[in-house]
Amino acid sequence: MKTPRIVRSATLRGRRGIVLFVSGALAMGIGVAGARALANDSRAPRKHVEAKGLATPTPVAPPVLTDPTPSVAPTQPSPSADPAPDPNALADGVYPAFVRAVDVRGGTVTVDVLQVFVGAEQEEAATEDGVDWRNVMYDPVYIRNENPLLRTLPVAREARIVLFGRCEEPNRLIGLTQIRRETKWSGEGFYWELTVVGGDVLAMEERVAPPGGC
Repeated sequence: MKTPRIVRSATLRGRRGIVLFVSGALAMGIGVAGARALANDSRAPRKHVEAKGLATPTPVAPPVLTDPTPSVAPTQPSPSADPAPDPNALADGVYPAFVRAVDVRGGTVTVDVLQVFVGAEQEEAATEDGVDWRNVMYDPVYIRNENPLLRTLPVAREARIVLFGRCEEPNRLIGLTQIRRETKWSGEGFYWELTVVGGDVLAMEERVAPPGGC
């Protein structure tokens, strides 16, 4: 009765071995197949990415270059300023003056403008200056010279020149020559009435100055 049990046990062991062997073989086959499938799947996305990389790139517009220097509107030249007026210039009028110098070739005279008082104004001016009226009351004029400023004025080419005690009226060249000569020796014995227009002397008329009147 014990022999059959031994045979069954051996048979069962043999069947189990066959089943384990077949199961191992199947497992190995499935593992290899799975590995190949995974390898194929991992390659597929790479090919897809590479295919995308071969697409035509979108063209990019070149940058626009601008001039770094800002455009500046041309400025208009500023008009030249008018020269400042001479505060010592003489307005149009008649002025008594001593002639201090004469430039014959240049046609100019350098003068010292005076204040001349006649008539009733003589005594008033002399009194203001502290001068004894008895000493100047018989003079034709009373002269006051408080400002030593000298002015050089051009004499017009057609200026009228009248020398004291002479009837003729010389032209500018002769007249200025005679005025220069008299100025040297007469000093302040004579003064001149100058007619000034537009800064030019248009007329010069010689007058007698009282001795010591200035």
